[in-house]
Amino acid sequence: MTDYDVTAANEDLREARLHYYETYAFPLFSHIDLRVADAEAVRPFYDSLMALFGTEPTTPRVVRYGYTRRYGSIRADFFNIFEDPDARPTATRIAFAAPSVAFVDEVADVVRRNGGKNIEGPQYFEQHHPTFYATFFEDPLGNRFEVCHHRMDR
Repeated sequence: MTDYDVTAANEDLREARLHYYETYAFPLFSHIDLRVADAEAVRPFYDSLMALFGTEPTTPRVVRYGYTRRYGSIRADFFNIFEDPDARPTATRIAFAAPSVAFVDEVADVVRRNGGKNIEGPQYFEQHHPTFYATFFEDPLGNRFEVCHHRMDR
């Protein structure tokens, strides 16, 4: 795993970021609960993917397993896996933000090595935005994701 200094990525946006966090003191999302038919079958995939985002395992209570990030003593950005034998992939896609193009490249490599399917990219998708660099993929069960890096100030 590569360590990324997210404070250095797009350093010229530091002031805008500070203003954003002063305006929005809490995240847009609290957590994502993903239902899968076979949680253990996809665990190696998610363990490898979520490690890139600097997560740590959550304390399982009602979830099968999950991941969170720690901001000092605060845990946030929960991504939880629930097992439901009736769960089926849908057309819904979860998109994770990346701090850099290099991070997107690393994610694509980890996805390939851990059973990801229908991988597109990594590449620029200028039809979305001139600076939109992403990889689109499915987990081994067919749930859809993307990891993207883009500059929305341009």
